[in-house]
Amino acid sequence: MTESVHITRCPDYEPPILKEQVKEHLDRYSELRDLRGKRVLLKVNLLKAITPDRAVTTHPELLRALIEEIHGRGGRTIIADSPGGPFLPSTLKKAYEVSGLEQLAKETGAELNYNTRCHEEVHPNGKFVKRFTVCDYLRDADIVIGVPKFKTHTLCGLTCATKIMYGAVPGLEKVRQHTRFPDPFDFSRMLLDLTELVAADIYIVDAVVGMDGNGPNVGRIRNVGLIASGRDPLVLDLAMCTVTGMDPEKLNIMRATFRDGRATNDMRIDMTGSGANLRLDPPFKLPDRATFGSNPPGTLVGLVRRLSTKGPSIDIMKCVGCGVCMDNCAGKAITVVDDKARIDMSKCIRCYCCHELCPHGALKLSLTAGRTRQRVEKLIYDVFK
Repeated sequence: MTESVHITRCPDYEPPILKEQVKEHLDRYSELRDLRGKRVLLKVNLLKAITPDRAVTTHPELLRALIEEIHGRGGRTIIADSPGGPFLPSTLKKAYEVSGLEQLAKETGAELNYNTRCHEEVHPNGKFVKRFTVCDYLRDADIVIGVPKFKTHTLCGLTCATKIMYGAVPGLEKVRQHTRFPDPFDFSRMLLDLTELVAADIYIVDAVVGMDGNGPNVGRIRNVGLIASGRDPLVLDLAMCTVTGMDPEKLNIMRATFRDGRATNDMRIDMTGSGANLRLDPPFKLPDRATFGSNPPGTLVGLVRRLSTKGPSIDIMKCVGCGVCMDNCAGKAITVVDDKARIDMSKCIRCYCCHELCPHGALKLSLTAGRTRQRVEKLIYDVFK
């Protein structure tokens, strides 16, 4: 069976270009042509409160073009996600404000979601996980459009159409899932079951500017110059791997896809549009974590992971002791002492939530992370502070 992905070249976030591109993508899907009376949810990528120039969140100008086109077709829009940290109206408000979405909503008439209720859903066909806690906002729309930011991801290898639906899980419930599934391969299998349960109707990928290396927060910003859309998130992610030159076999989320038989690396994808033949040069740099590409014997998993993968360490010159890393640590490995975060590496499960969510960029990834390094850094800080 051939799956279709539409990819168009979009060099920047200028409104006239985006308006034309968005219309082209929406016109391809029958359910998006006439939206009279429909409530359309834009499930965005809102990792945390961070400005759009950092290439971490879905860009507000792309969302503006989507909102205006949807409203022109008679629909109503609501913007939603569950960022890292507690899923509270105050957390959402700060993320909306800093990311530019609050101002966007005022200018376009779009609604911002502040419903933080959730419920449990059974997924009887799940290959790995059969039950999830899901945010209520996701079930209050007639049509759901996932609008991910295209980035690498230190744990899963890639965050795009398959991973954006992790925002269907409320706040700190994400920490519980990291605790349940500390192995990156198992965590990816859980994500695939979740995506299947709460799948969006259409995905439109913000790849005008993306991020490679150690994404999704502190990687290298890359000009990709594309917008991509499709119905199948797995096929869409595979197509974007082709465009950006990443080997799917080295990305945990894709390896899990192949392992569970949800897709194959050699499946035929019908890539249409002006960007279908684009191949980035140089290709996307893989995240350090994603290069851990095979499962060692069960008795050696912990040892091999610690020896071959980087762990987080604190840059104490940047750390302000805010406690965000501690609150989101799935392994309960982080404490704040004397206004500085400290990591007990014997408890660290390498989920990298601290690295993703630190608002001050104070987390680094290193093979030498541990007590000795922390003591040396503290000594340097005490001498030069």
